[in-house]
Amino acid sequence: MNSQLINADKQLVTVFSHYYSVQLTREEQPVTLHLMPNYEMLLAFNFGPGIPITLGDADYVIGQTAVLGPLQKRLTYELPAGADLIVVNFTLDGFYRLLGVSMQQLRAGDLHDPDVLLNNTCFRDLWERLAHTPQLADRIDLLNDYILTFIAPSDAVSESLMESLPYFRDAAVDPVKALAQTQQVSPRSIQLRFQTHLGYSAKELTRFIRFRKVLGFLTQHYPPTPDWLDLVLRFGYHDHSHLIKDFNYYLGMTPRRFLKQLVQGSICISQAGRFY
Repeated sequence: MNSQLINADKQLVTVFSHYYSVQLTREEQPVTLHLMPNYEMLLAFNFGPGIPITLGDADYVIGQTAVLGPLQKRLTYELPAGADLIVVNFTLDGFYRLLGVSMQQLRAGDLHDPDVLLNNTCFRDLWERLAHTPQLADRIDLLNDYILTFIAPSDAVSESLMESLPYFRDAAVDPVKALAQTQQVSPRSIQLRFQTHLGYSAKELTRFIRFRKVLGFLTQHYPPTPDWLDLVLRFGYHDHSHLIKDFNYYLGMTPRRFLKQLVQGSICISQAGRFY
């Protein structure tokens, strides 16, 4: 398997974090991988066979183009022989700025056709150009040019979302109340910004950030087997069952099964999230 992570051009770092490119030759065996939730939007361009995915409890097949997210559940995908895939990993409201579609229209567990969202064929046309461009570097240049052409400029709401980041890193702070006071707007206005531009509430994000810190800790310190009581206390869970509940909610598996898959090397945890 040939895979590459290509960081965003400096002109686009507020829009997306990276491209993920992966190819398999036609002689290779299919590969099954797991991407942990990152609460970000993914835009996929598939130039090979259909890619079966499982997102939460739903099964889909990525054809040519697909939109996924905000990624709130574990994504399992199978790369078939001959796979040729590029995924754009958006950050904050980058996807909203590119498509101009209210994130409230998207259900996090669904797969979407971007042209259906826009009632246009622009992404089909872009896919055609990319499909006839064999070199990865040239494909990346095409994608960069496209995004730079159609991305909406950063506005006051985008700036306010960037300013909100420190509030979510402090577990002792209610981010909605703090942001409302700092930006002199109502708490409801803050919540509406999150739902429209990001597709989830500030409360949901706060819960996920805590869980994401648990995954980061386990990734860095395993093995040996962790002290589960220490994790509960360290990250502010009520008890062990509370921690297990989050593992089941986000990953659909127990903590011990997660550790087993971590050792097997089939799990990918994105390091791109701006909130953690």
